[in-house]
Amino acid sequence: MALPAPGRIAEALRRSTVQIRTGRGPRQGGGSGAVIGPDQILTNAHVIQGRTVEIASWEGKLIPASIVKMDSARDLALLEAPRLAGVPLTLGDSDLLQPGTPVVAAGNPLGFVGAISTGTVHRIGAIPLAAGYFRASDWICADIRLAPGNSGGPLADFAGCLVGLNTMVAAGGLAFAISSRMLQRFLSRLKTGAYLGVTVRPVQLREQRPALLLLELAPNGAAEQASLLPGDLLVEGNGKPLEEPEDLLTAIDEAHNNLLDLTFYRGRQDQLRRVTARLKHLPQTDAA
Repeated sequence: MALPAPGRIAEALRRSTVQIRTGRGPRQGGGSGAVIGPDQILTNAHVIQGRTVEIASWEGKLIPASIVKMDSARDLALLEAPRLAGVPLTLGDSDLLQPGTPVVAAGNPLGFVGAISTGTVHRIGAIPLAAGYFRASDWICADIRLAPGNSGGPLADFAGCLVGLNTMVAAGGLAFAISSRMLQRFLSRLKTGAYLGVTVRPVQLREQRPALLLLELAPNGAAEQASLLPGDLLVEGNGKPLEEPEDLLTAIDEAHNNLLDLTFYRGRQDQLRRVTARLKHLPQTDAA
């Protein structure tokens, strides 16, 4: 079956991409967003930063938007803009992408509204960070030219389906997008704002066993009330290994009756401890 013409895909993407404007005066910023349903827009949390949000639709209408849900740990936010006229995108399956798969990005880089870039998938996997550890395991790295203002815009396959949300630019012209697999987790989450109240970092224990090091605990949060301490090493959440922050977020999402069973080390790594934390809720998810 012949693929749709790239030009037709590009025009359809423009109608499904909005410009996001935040703040006022010298603090004004912005980026892009992907229309995913009636009045609903997906974007990056770092684009809105909890500020006043206004949407400029593809036909130029300015619409005030409200934040429905925000997850800074995953860098995702869901917005609602009444009477938005954009065409909703179909969520694709990022698991079907392979190196060399052609992709199309839409956004508003450097003030250019509705700009289109094309490229190919470079790889799918974790993002190496300067601190020497990795962030998530299913990001899309694409050989595609993006610039400030593209953040939050759609990355689509050549069927016009949303396979990722453009998020950051790396050296060498590569770009990173949050995969549709991660977007689906965010959108399908029924419990708004469940959180443990911790800041974590991936580490390696003896025999290269992965764990999450507790760096900080939110005052009076679920973790503190469960008697966890900074320096504790989390190795399992509800019986599943914790190798990276995304694993902990998934365990929180899947926790039954708001109860999260944690297995961890404290001090010497010769005796496992166990504790059950009762998760708390916030109107907006902003931490693990």
